[in-house]
Amino acid sequence: MVTIVCGAASSGCSSSEDASEQQQAVAEAGFSFVDGRGDTVELDAVPSRIVASEQAAAALIPLGIRPVGIWGGSSFESSIPLRGLDLDGIDSVGQAYGDIDVEQVAALDPDVIITGWYAGDAYGGLGLATSDLAKNLEQVAPFLAVSAQKPSSQTLRDYEALATELGADVDTEAITADRGTYDSAVADLKEAIAAKPGLTAIAISPSDQYYVAINDEFPELRDYQDWGLTLVESDVPRAADSGSFTPVSWENAGQYQPSLVLLDTRSYSTPLAELQAERPTWASVRAAEAGNIADWTTDATNNYASYTAQIVDLTTAIDKTTV
Repeated sequence: MVTIVCGAASSGCSSSEDASEQQQAVAEAGFSFVDGRGDTVELDAVPSRIVASEQAAAALIPLGIRPVGIWGGSSFESSIPLRGLDLDGIDSVGQAYGDIDVEQVAALDPDVIITGWYAGDAYGGLGLATSDLAKNLEQVAPFLAVSAQKPSSQTLRDYEALATELGADVDTEAITADRGTYDSAVADLKEAIAAKPGLTAIAISPSDQYYVAINDEFPELRDYQDWGLTLVESDVPRAADSGSFTPVSWENAGQYQPSLVLLDTRSYSTPLAELQAERPTWASVRAAEAGNIADWTTDATNNYASYTAQIVDLTTAIDKTTV
């Protein structure tokens, strides 16, 4: 079952018995939620068994909602979105993109399947809504998809709204503290950006090509731009298989000269050490050669603690960067 964790200072959670009664009352009230697709998800009771993508789970667990199963792009131990979270008692139902064990999901008897809703009508971690996998999962339980096409700062609020409807208290002492730390980090980042007029950055996910992000398709990059950071894009057209990136050839990497490089840390992006050893034109990017590089993990921005850590790292990198 989903566990709703109540802080010691929360009203209505003075004892385990009170918490159980509160959860039972909420569950019996029914459930209706307009999700990121614009669809209204209606259930007879508040979901008590949830299977979620790793990104959705990373948002919900710190808010007190624990799924019974999670799928992701790797094992729990290797998952960046799930890093630092208590996953005890939660089943892994998929450890590669688009590879989810439908029978295992069915065995968990979920009331709802929660994931992100991405550009191109795709569900987070599994692919198109029209795929056979999505259709098979829909036979197990309805989807509830939270939009992943907004700035991350808005997505944080969307997950808080969902968690509230699921019966969680999102104003516990711990969550309020995390929210305050996040707000302070955002203020510090804005100050760091303002202190470096002319600063530019580029977000990349290098591998066989020097893939440059299409900034408006990444929730945290939209935040960074809203907070004053100038992000460079390439003028190369998007390829059919390049997703939210444009495929710049390695020979042309040096055509783009930002002050700071945001380097994708996900598993399919080439690590920095390999870039330095195996890609001679990496050194043609002066910011890279100077070490003006910040880690960038687009999947790790759905809870306050994780996003705050990334914002702090970016602020530190900006402080060290010479324009």
